[in-house]
Amino acid sequence: MRGLNYCWRLLMTALAFSLFSEGALLLTLVVFPALRLVPKRNGRRQRLARAIIQRAFALFIAFMRRSGIMTLRMNGEQQLEQARGTLVLANHPTLIDVVAIIARMPNANCVVKAALWDSSFLGGVVRAAGYIRNDDSGSLIADCAASLRRGDNLLIFPEGTRTVPGRELKFQRGAAHIALAAQVPILPVMLSCSPSTLTKDKRWHQIPPRRFDFGLDAGRPLALAELLPADTQPSLASRRLSEALQHYFSQTLARKESWT
Repeated sequence: MRGLNYCWRLLMTALAFSLFSEGALLLTLVVFPALRLVPKRNGRRQRLARAIIQRAFALFIAFMRRSGIMTLRMNGEQQLEQARGTLVLANHPTLIDVVAIIARMPNANCVVKAALWDSSFLGGVVRAAGYIRNDDSGSLIADCAASLRRGDNLLIFPEGTRTVPGRELKFQRGAAHIALAAQVPILPVMLSCSPSTLTKDKRWHQIPPRRFDFGLDAGRPLALAELLPADTQPSLASRRLSEALQHYFSQTLARKESWT
C-alpha cells in the first residue's frame, strides 16, 4: 500500500505541475488577451487579471489537496482575505508558497524575477497582473511603495529565496526599505511544510515518503512603531527594522515548532 500511495502521489505531482504550466499558457494565450476589451482606467483590467489568478491558484491548491499530495492547515487566513494596502511578509519554505498566499489574498501584487517576463508560460500572466519586475532597477523600492499606496497588497519574501531547511532565517533589507518608504502595516505570515519538499535543492519528482502538511499562519498586522524604536536614526532604520523582523519571524516559527 505504501508503494501504491507513493506512485499515486508521484503521478499526481507530475499532473499538478503539468496543469500549472498548461493553465498559465491558457491564461497567456486566451484569457488575458480577451481582457484587452476591459478598460484600463482605474486599474480595472489589472484587478480583474489578479482576481483570475487568485481563483486559478485556489483551484490548484484544491487539486493538490484532493489528489492526496498535501494537507492544508490555515490559521488567521481572514487577515489575508481582508487585507487592503498591506505589506505581507512571509518565510519561504517551498515552491508553492506564493500560490498558497495569493489564493487567499485579493488584489495581490508581488516582485518577480525579470526572467519570468520572457517565460513562454508565465510571462503573459505576470505582465497582465502588473507584477513588479525585479531587474535591480533603482526604482524598485519606489514602485513597491507606490503599489501599496494604491491599495494593492504586496507579497514579499524577505529572505529573497527559498529557505534552506535547518538553517536560520537571514533577511535581506529590501522588505524593510519598502516598509519604511510606504509607511504601511506589515502582515506577517508563517509558513511550514512537513515533511520538507519542493525546496530549492530538490526537483519536483523528489517527493516525500508521505503527503506533506502545509501550514499557513497569518498574524495580526504590525505597525512600524512596534518594531522600530522612536529614536532610531534614519540612517540605521532599515537595518534595525530588518533585524527586528528577522527576530520576530525566528522566534514565532520556533514557538510554533515547539507546539507541534
